[in-house]
Amino acid sequence: MKYAVLLPLFLLQMIVHAQSTDTLTSIDKADDKLLLTIFLKHDQSMNLNEIEKIKTDQAFYENFPSEGVSVVDWFVVMGIGQMVVLELPASKLRTVNVALEKTAWKAFKTEFYTTYNLYPIIEHKLKNKSKVTLDATPSSEKEDDKLLLTVFLKHDQSMTLNEIEKIRTDQGFYENLPPEGTAVVNWFVVMGLGQMVVLELPASKLAAVNLAIERTAWKAFTTEIYPTYNLYPIIENKLKNKSKVEY
Repeated sequence: MKYAVLLPLFLLQMIVHAQSTDTLTSIDKADDKLLLTIFLKHDQSMNLNEIEKIKTDQAFYENFPSEGVSVVDWFVVMGIGQMVVLELPASKLRTVNVALEKTAWKAFKTEFYTTYNLYPIIEHKLKNKSKVTLDATPSSEKEDDKLLLTVFLKHDQSMTLNEIEKIRTDQGFYENLPPEGTAVVNWFVVMGLGQMVVLELPASKLAAVNLAIERTAWKAFTTEIYPTYNLYPIIENKLKNKSKVEY
């Protein structure tokens, strides 16, 4: 009798568990989007007018970003080229690749890196949690005279992650980066490159950022630092797909 009572309860629990698992999987699939960082590196054997003509003739702005895809960031990283971070469902990966092959080649050399948002994972460790969302005003028209800085933190792969983390902790990395008076725009892991941090800061804080990196990031990372500006407000009117999301 005891087992006759328990068996239906056991079966009911299994059914509920299966349904909840199915629901979770469906939710995951419904929002199964990835980030993709794309570097568009100018061919400097041409001038900007020639590059722009190629993009126009090849319908770059009409086809990139593709439908069903959203821009997260579109920056000029001075010394590298344009850096575009897209949010897209995995099913659109081929579409993005084909759009760039057909409309960006000849004007740019392209590089692609799968990416994820690191900031929510490390936010609790940071002393300065200041984070900003860039508005639609072009940098040249802003009154606060702040600049953007893209910082690449490239892991030393001769060490384990635990060893790298210990160095960062011992050197006060999270207490000192970003310095007071600066704010994070985005903090991503660009797989194959390392961490990519975009900071907003007044020019007077440039030395503070550099010193914080030298004192607390070196040995754990090799670093590259590039002045940056927001290209999206400048080119948004040219884009057929103006979908944009914030992180």
